[in-house]
Amino acid sequence: MVSPQTSALHYGWIILGAGTFGSFMTLPGQTAGVSVFFDPITSELGISRTSASIAYAVGTLAGILPAPVIGRWIDRRGPRLTATIIAGALAMACALMATVQSALMLLIGFALLRGAAIGGLGLVSQQVVNLWFVRRRGIAAAAASLGLAAGSMVFPALTDALISLCGWRGAYLVLAGLVALTILPVAAALFRDRPEKFGLSADAGLLPHPESRREEPSFTREQALRTGVFWLLCAAGFLTNAIGTALLLNHFSIMRSAGIAHGAALLLLSLLAGVQAVVTLGTGFLLDRSEPRLLVPLSMSMLALASALPAFGSGIAVSALYALSVGAAYGSQQAINAAGYAQYFGRDHLGAIRGASFVFGTAGAAFGPLPFAASVDWTGGYATVLTGCCALCIVCGAGAFAVRRPSSSAVSNYGIGVVP
Repeated sequence: MVSPQTSALHYGWIILGAGTFGSFMTLPGQTAGVSVFFDPITSELGISRTSASIAYAVGTLAGILPAPVIGRWIDRRGPRLTATIIAGALAMACALMATVQSALMLLIGFALLRGAAIGGLGLVSQQVVNLWFVRRRGIAAAAASLGLAAGSMVFPALTDALISLCGWRGAYLVLAGLVALTILPVAAALFRDRPEKFGLSADAGLLPHPESRREEPSFTREQALRTGVFWLLCAAGFLTNAIGTALLLNHFSIMRSAGIAHGAALLLLSLLAGVQAVVTLGTGFLLDRSEPRLLVPLSMSMLALASALPAFGSGIAVSALYALSVGAAYGSQQAINAAGYAQYFGRDHLGAIRGASFVFGTAGAAFGPLPFAASVDWTGGYATVLTGCCALCIVCGAGAFAVRRPSSSAVSNYGIGVVP
């Protein structure tokens, strides 16, 4: 077991690697990972896409509700114990998915899978990196988020191969074993609380950027909820999760409507993930030099474009541009979510604040697929709902100019440190 005090390498780099791997291993419960299972599950269980979408939505919402409690638990008990328990729960959730026999069991399986992966492992993996990086948090959190992009490139192809080899039930059993043998021991051995507890400096010992020399804020959850920027970040996260989840969950269906074969649609998922990785890093670089809210219009404009393209176009060129837009939207918002809350509100109560934001963000993932399923049932396609999504993204992007960084006077009134 590696000790932070005796490690030859500054332990911040080990934390960055462990947090990145934690994000990577959330993919069995991420939409990009679940989407490959969606058609085989609905076909074998004999349930409609709408019923499966409802089970996914309700399961996602039920699974994310404990996130505020998990966030407070991370604040009080530290990321190591929390991550170890959550990794075990994710392995069990994958094993349970292999036993699903009905729509009700599918709902329960989705609740455990989504809760353990997103509200659990995703939350603590982001949190541990935010605890160890302050002045270079933007690029560090973005780099850690590359685990999610890498997982989005690896897991769809891996699970598709596993399903072809041993069926979707066997594939879930393999994923359960993979989680138990990888992220579970990594969490127990490497995740640690903030560096000051071990007599170490933040940011892996690197000097801060001259532009980032400001006092670190310290907001409680209640104080953060009173700020406009919290709700802006939540709104952007909600829309990205709602629209992105619906697009990914129905990816193969949308691609069929655009005249794209299954193999090409699978390749477009890899393209999407590659763009996501590049844009995540680029946005992280910008986050160390500017406010997160100023980058929200970027993510929303990309998501608006991703919504408009399949609504009004078809063919391989439009579909490739669509994949690029979805990847850019996910990548930019991923970096903003990973570092934005910590940049505005500090580390002292970050678990509780992020737990609250995860509820709003993942509620989008819960409700997003429902209008898409209804659009197919009522209109026979996705054009109507995609047009509405495009409009909502434009409104949210414009809203970024209506909020400000929490002011010094507001912070002083709350009785905490000044944020210049």
